[in-house]
Amino acid sequence: MEDRILSLNNLCKIENASAEDGFLHIEGYAAHYNKKNLNEELVDNRSFDYFFSLYNSNELKPKLTWEHTDQVIGGIDNIVSKKEGLWISARLNYNVKIVEEMIAPNIIAGDIDSFSTEGFVRNGYDGIIENKDGSYYVKDFILTAVSVVRTPADSAAVFSVANYIKEFASKKHSSKWYLFT
Repeated sequence: MEDRILSLNNLCKIENASAEDGFLHIEGYAAHYNKKNLNEELVDNRSFDYFFSLYNSNELKPKLTWEHTDQVIGGIDNIVSKKEGLWISARLNYNVKIVEEMIAPNIIAGDIDSFSTEGFVRNGYDGIIENKDGSYYVKDFILTAVSVVRTPADSAAVFSVANYIKEFASKKHSSKWYLFT
């Protein structure tokens, strides 16, 4: 059976953000384990085993994108499996026009605060199990991108910048970045 590209639509909130070295650093959960999203999809830590074999051997490096488009807005620094889910550390590049003009100011303001995963299920439809309650368990998800998005399917998929506003304001960036002064 053919592999199928899809978005898990398992959106997670960005929990931390800080500015340094020309980047806005963000981190948070990109997928929560054993929690249904609005599309009734579930993943657990085993869902990413094959992905981590590729990622840890540098055979696959997911991209950081905007709203599930081909617009790369930065890079992913680290992906780890924690008890609660898939944790992402990433950086948005201020030199990307849409980051400087729209995305980063809205992240700092708290108006954009979510991640969403995308990729494909290894072994296509055979990699998805329909549960008795109508939800879907994804057995083997290969992560190809994490998107910063406006509208989460997983209401717990947010990041917060409240603790980093002072740090951000102290950094030397163009005046349009000083939204909180």
